[in-house]
Order: sequence, then C-alpha cells, then structure tokens
Amino acid sequence: MAGTEIEQWSPVKAWLYSLLNGDPKSNAEIVRIAEVGLGDRFLDVGCGPGAALQRAARAGASVAGVDPSAAMVERAARRVPEAEVRLGSAEEIPFENDAFTVAINVSSFHHWADREAGLREMRRVLAPGGRLHIVEGKLREGKDGHGLDSRQASIVVAKLGEMGYVNTTVEGFRTGWRHEYVVVSAVNP
Repeated sequence: MAGTEIEQWSPVKAWLYSLLNGDPKSNAEIVRIAEVGLGDRFLDVGCGPGAALQRAARAGASVAGVDPSAAMVERAARRVPEAEVRLGSAEEIPFENDAFTVAINVSSFHHWADREAGLREMRRVLAPGGRLHIVEGKLREGKDGHGLDSRQASIVVAKLGEMGYVNTTVEGFRTGWRHEYVVVSAVNP
C-alpha cells in the first residue's frame, strides 16, 4: 500500500496553492461530517495552508496540524495562530500518543510515502474513542490519480480493521462538481 514520494512545496508554490485553494469546500464538509466541536482535540495531517484548522477552531476545538512542507507550516501557523502546527509527515506525526479526539486528512493520502505507516501513526495519536476521517477524490475504477477508486477505498478499510480501528465506513459526498470519498473510522474506546 505504498504511496508516492512526499512532495515538498517551495514558498512560491505554497503561496500559489493558498491563493487558488484558500478554503476548499472539502475542508468545510469534513469538519461538519466529523462533528468537530467544543472539547475536541483536532489534528489535520497534511494541513496545507490551514483551512480545516481554521474551521475546526471556529467550531470550538483545540487544533493542531502537521505538514511535510515548511512553507505550508508557516502559512497555517500565520492563518490560525492558536493552532499548534508542526513540520512532519503522516508516517512520523510529531505529537504524543492519544493526543487527539479527531484526526483528518484531506486530499493528501495519495501522496503519503507509506500509507500503512501513516495509518498506524494516526492510530497512535488518536485517543480511545477517537475519530479518523480520510478524504480523497473519487476516481473511476482502475484509474490512477489524486484520489481513490472503490477498490482502493476497500483496501484502506481492510487495513484499518487489521490495525484495530472499528466502525469503518466509506461514504461519498459532493463539493460542487467534485465527488469525494471519506473513509470514516474510530479507535476502540
């Protein structure tokens, strides 16, 4: 289940991405779907410029993010000053065990260098009863690209079960013209 190499973002590329994707609808939708609220400790793995962090903070959660790009970490920290944003990857999340009640990943799972290691790390940082949400674009069957097809989503569900996640489902939603999958799971309480 290995992914591609981790993409590094230059400050110019991060600025351009932030300009064009300042607040994607998928971030608003996943914060709503995850029912993020007061008392939640929220982690965005691959936080980019911090749009989901900002939305989760507005919902009352304490927020943290991790991104492999120093330029994105800087942008997210400026955008959401109350967030604890750290440089790191899904495979090595720089936070303590059981630190979060909600962990998300929006549209970067396909970039993870080692997807199994990333899923294990997210399991490690989620507290008992914690909720996991992975959002990816919905691809046509057998098509490679930025997202998952239903077969690939089924593989993720199986891996999560092997790792001790429970109540795993794959749901779909639309953000404008874009169709998305969200893999939802939980850590056994």
